[in-house]
Amino acid sequence: MHIPAMPSPALYGWIMAKRVIAVAAVLAAMGMGVAVRAADGGGPVPDGKVHKFELKDQQFWIDGAPLRLMAGEIHPGRVPFEFWEDRVKKIKAMGLNTVSVYIFWNQIEPREGEFVFEGETDVRRFVKLCQENGLWVVLRVGTYVCAEWEFGGYPAWMLKYHDMKLRSDDPKFLGYCQKYVDAVGKQLADLQVNHGGPILMTQFENEYGRIDPYLYKLKDIFVKGGFDGQLMTCDHSGGVWNTEKGIPGVLRGYNGLKQQTAGRIEDARRVNHGMPMFSPEVYTGWFALWGGVEKPVSEEQQVSDTQWLLDQKNVSWAYYVVDGGTNFGYWSGSNAGRPMQTTYDYAAPIDEMGRVTPKYRALREVFEKDLHLDLPPVPADPKVIEVPAFSLKSAGTVVERLPSTGISTENVESMEDVGEGYGFIVYRKKFEKGVKGKLVLPVVRDYAWVMVNGEVVGEGMTSPPPRGAKGDAALTERVSAEVDQAGACEVEILVHNLGRTSSPFDQGRSRKGMIENPTLDGKTLTGWEIVPLPLEHGDEGLRAASGNGAAKGPGFWSGTFNVSEVGETYLDLSKWHFGVVWVNGHNLGRFWDVGSSRALYLPSVWEKAGANEITVLELGTPPAEAEVKGVAKMVETKVKPFAPYWVKGEKKGMRHVAGQGDEGGGVQ
Repeated sequence: MHIPAMPSPALYGWIMAKRVIAVAAVLAAMGMGVAVRAADGGGPVPDGKVHKFELKDQQFWIDGAPLRLMAGEIHPGRVPFEFWEDRVKKIKAMGLNTVSVYIFWNQIEPREGEFVFEGETDVRRFVKLCQENGLWVVLRVGTYVCAEWEFGGYPAWMLKYHDMKLRSDDPKFLGYCQKYVDAVGKQLADLQVNHGGPILMTQFENEYGRIDPYLYKLKDIFVKGGFDGQLMTCDHSGGVWNTEKGIPGVLRGYNGLKQQTAGRIEDARRVNHGMPMFSPEVYTGWFALWGGVEKPVSEEQQVSDTQWLLDQKNVSWAYYVVDGGTNFGYWSGSNAGRPMQTTYDYAAPIDEMGRVTPKYRALREVFEKDLHLDLPPVPADPKVIEVPAFSLKSAGTVVERLPSTGISTENVESMEDVGEGYGFIVYRKKFEKGVKGKLVLPVVRDYAWVMVNGEVVGEGMTSPPPRGAKGDAALTERVSAEVDQAGACEVEILVHNLGRTSSPFDQGRSRKGMIENPTLDGKTLTGWEIVPLPLEHGDEGLRAASGNGAAKGPGFWSGTFNVSEVGETYLDLSKWHFGVVWVNGHNLGRFWDVGSSRALYLPSVWEKAGANEITVLELGTPPAEAEVKGVAKMVETKVKPFAPYWVKGEKKGMRHVAGQGDEGGGVQ
């Protein structure tokens, strides 16, 4: 491949169109990871050698040549690691020169002091793949990331420390930050461009919105952890962002740049001490909440925005996202108590299965024609299969399969206080002489089922009230049920953690499970047994089912399906109500009939030729025909909107109230 030489200064004087000037700047230094012909006779790519990366004169420079970053964001934690190389090659073939990468603290340190760098957290392998394919990297470490990810990336175990304040200069919190950054630094610090790697910049905070001592201390933590190259943060505009200058030497990116926000380019330059304009998040779509729908950016709009960006002098950006992936397991977060759907497809150029979309091809054409790039062929789309409908059989209720003993405690405790991070938790109490009256769960998060002897008598989803809400807004956290059972019986309360807020400004509201003791006709109930129920890999570790027929109440369903050859597929769950699915022990995530997406993505690498085991936890009423099938595309149905919280003192009921109560959810 050959990139034409940069036009001479004389030719520059003749070419006045700012579009051509912008293109020339790109031609001088991007090159999609292969040799670049620039004015000085050559241009660097990540090749294992040290390169000089600078930010001056409102633009990026690499070894003295101007560089425009045109990046695509992808999250390794949302894509099976076996597919990483395919995705990286597709990013390169689209015409981009940089990969932007969020990594998630809670995946890397799932238990306090235990750092894991393998599989989806083998971040060093991912960055090396980018380097091997001639792509620069913008590394977004966090420590807080948002990303609609569970707890914004913070580990759930941090919530057991009630006196520790997250995202602040609390010494205890900063101590944990230092340990995490040190661990990541050992994996990646030597892959910074100033050490011979592809990492141009490292982000150490996200959408914090102000400059204070915490930000300075966090910056020092990254430097101490080995990140001695270019550091950055990012924000949306608004508040002090437009007027308050950032930390000297630290780039401050602006999220959400598009044609309608053109004036903010100068805002960014004003607060950035003469540094370049970089937008880490130029959106390709938007996330989908349960009860809400995705708001994709159309192909035509994306192309128009991209052509506009190319017209802007010294403006760099990253598409958020180029490949969204999937919130497998329990990793989806929430926005002000409204949980995210499992899919994170995001209307991205590369879809959830790894297929290139018309948007991808349209953008590739822009880069190929406007920048005269000779791009590599696009890697083939993956093989997609369909699976004929197969039946599942009841495998017992949750209650009947619980362990016989749990944690005895006088008062209920949160999920985090008993050492559990994700999934479900059960609170149970025996009543020797029966139970009758109104049972109220004053504060419970998120979805609770009240059962007596395993039979559901009440259920409901709760949510922390919007920030600053008063009065009746507190009722959003209540679930109640009328109970009336004579003789010895047991009350069981099953609680499902639907994802902690992705904007954790108040960690107290992020604790899951039962937060306060239930009451019966106003009298506080004490003396409970707690059974943590993480269900990481399905129903393993639980007691065997009784075999007494179809489950009543939340229960498991199991079966087997056969494939002659593995391939990508969506499991159609449109007949089912609400629950979780595991295939061969892999947690595919949640399904729920209030969402627009009614199927779950099953990656081929989690299948095997021949028999595959599937377990479905149905938390509501199972379908008349307990069947599942594999289909070639996402099953989408009309949303059942809801907003399970109070807004401005008025109960909105089962109606989606867009934007109300959002905390840092982003700006389109």
